[in-house]
Amino acid sequence: MSARILGPLLSCICALLVAQGVAAQARRGHFDDIGRILCAEGAERYLPGDYYFCAANKALQAGKSGKALALYEESAAWGDKRAMFNLGLLYLRGDDVPRNEALGLAWLALSAERAGNQLHREVLAGAWTAASPETRSAADALWNRMKPKYADRVALVRAKQRYDHETALLRRELLRDPTIDKWIDGMKPARGGNVLDALDEAAQETILRPIKGLDGTVNVGNPETVRDPSTPPTP
Repeated sequence: MSARILGPLLSCICALLVAQGVAAQARRGHFDDIGRILCAEGAERYLPGDYYFCAANKALQAGKSGKALALYEESAAWGDKRAMFNLGLLYLRGDDVPRNEALGLAWLALSAERAGNQLHREVLAGAWTAASPETRSAADALWNRMKPKYADRVALVRAKQRYDHETALLRRELLRDPTIDKWIDGMKPARGGNVLDALDEAAQETILRPIKGLDGTVNVGNPETVRDPSTPPTP
């Protein structure tokens, strides 16, 4: 995601948990360093996953945990793995939300679907190892019920269809007249195709590039910590 172009939209990238032990033991204050959050409302039309992730972080910072959960879920429905990861951490820790370890594990499993999300897989592995057999069974059931809505094959495809549909008119207008002024609410006005270029660059990170590899899977039943092959396991 281009912080240079879409900084106002995505200034809300939250600090990620270093996977040491289980996620449930993460220190309090994990979400305290979000900083001042500005979400470009006009971007919701094109990249709702990004927008609702930003809005959820803003609500969380303001102490509105219930609103934050709802917004994270909306973002997750558009395939945003950051939102799923944050939901997993919030439910595992029970900070300002009812603690639900099984639901937290299910969200973490969804966030770890893509092979490249190593941190998500590390945290899932640690939390799964620490959970009881009963909790694991409940998490597995929740995960299977949630996949038809939040797995990439559904949510990410839906997000790309939305993006293609909403940018089609903009592309046609710019094709007819590349000099016209276009901008998005909450973003600085740009000339010609710059706004479209900025949106495409953002979509590459959250929609277009991930959608090329929908073969990513995660096994909730017995996940293992992902390690660099050159790094020997810690005794």
